[in-house]
Amino acid sequence: MRKALFPALRKFEAYLNTASLGLMPSTVFQRVGRLLSDVLIFDGSVNSVDYMNPAFLEPVLKEAAELMKVRAKNVGLSIQTTDGLRRLLFSMEPRKGQNIVSLDTEFPTLPALLKSYASRFGLELRVVKNENGLHPLEDIGRAIDDNTLAVVLSSVNWVTGERVNLRELSKTAHEHGAWLIIDAVQHLGSLRLYPEREGVDALAAGGEKWLLSPDTGAGLIYASDEFLEKAKPITGLLNMEPPTGDWSSWWGLPEKDPWKDLELSKGARKLDFGGGPPYLIAAAFGASLELINEAGIEEIERHNLKLAERIRDDALSAGLGVFGGDSAIVTVKTGLSYEGEEEVYRRLSERGIAVSHRGVLGHYGIRISPHLYNTMEDVELFLEELFTVMGG
Repeated sequence: MRKALFPALRKFEAYLNTASLGLMPSTVFQRVGRLLSDVLIFDGSVNSVDYMNPAFLEPVLKEAAELMKVRAKNVGLSIQTTDGLRRLLFSMEPRKGQNIVSLDTEFPTLPALLKSYASRFGLELRVVKNENGLHPLEDIGRAIDDNTLAVVLSSVNWVTGERVNLRELSKTAHEHGAWLIIDAVQHLGSLRLYPEREGVDALAAGGEKWLLSPDTGAGLIYASDEFLEKAKPITGLLNMEPPTGDWSSWWGLPEKDPWKDLELSKGARKLDFGGGPPYLIAAAFGASLELINEAGIEEIERHNLKLAERIRDDALSAGLGVFGGDSAIVTVKTGLSYEGEEEVYRRLSERGIAVSHRGVLGHYGIRISPHLYNTMEDVELFLEELFTVMGG
């Protein structure tokens, strides 16, 4: 599926490591080149957000909205995942003594963020422990009560590929008046994620993995109308409404009072940077999202799950253990020691097979993560090499 658009594939016999880093499509060059050309020759009012926003920012928000089947006003640009989650959390006004619910196997960035947030506001952190690497929905539900501010977790786990039933979890959270806030970096772009249908109040996702915008700093946020109505973000200037309808005509007004309160922007733009947006990120990210939307997330999901199922089925048939079942991440448990499995990973890498070796809280395995540029031949090559390496 569109392999020719991904020149990096030539470096590998099989690249099956999107959960670590997605590959950038060549279509990004044209979009980024247009922005750089405009700036270099000062084409148009490149010094004005009134020109740059419609040219580069609004298109990426439109593509992100299409991907999630939401309105563009509910979508914002972020710097990867952590910046988005931080802005969402710090737009809330927690009461001391409230609690936040999360999971024990989260990617370390989320615990770091939640620990500092909870410490600053005097919140209790309730970390749900895994059962054999997984988290039954009822276990998460038992941690939620009427004093829960938010449930903050990954919708797809980075090690096990566990996929949370968001619709059911949102019902439980909302019954107790809690927000459901999602780290979607291992979900969005690989599988369908329609936050309004699932009852997700807010999410953040970096672009560096399944959204095909690596090493650009790209990311996005979504926030529901209800969340935005309650949100009280730290404001700058450019997450305010232009006082005269546009910014260009306002700068020269002599009667301007810099200390006069302005009206917050509508929609997710109220959570925005407050200063000039990172247009270079927007240009690159927009081209990647456009490619995903052209391929169709429903088709991408079918494709990814078919490849993941083949890996899972063959691994199980060979007597190996497997994490994963309903996401595009499959983690094969070889039964070897960690050191022995690390040797298997090393030998696969030497043979040009790009996968990952991942572990958390005693659980570990070879993680495989196929995406739209992979074929069944890639999967078959991986499986052949895996069984050869283990047999040798």
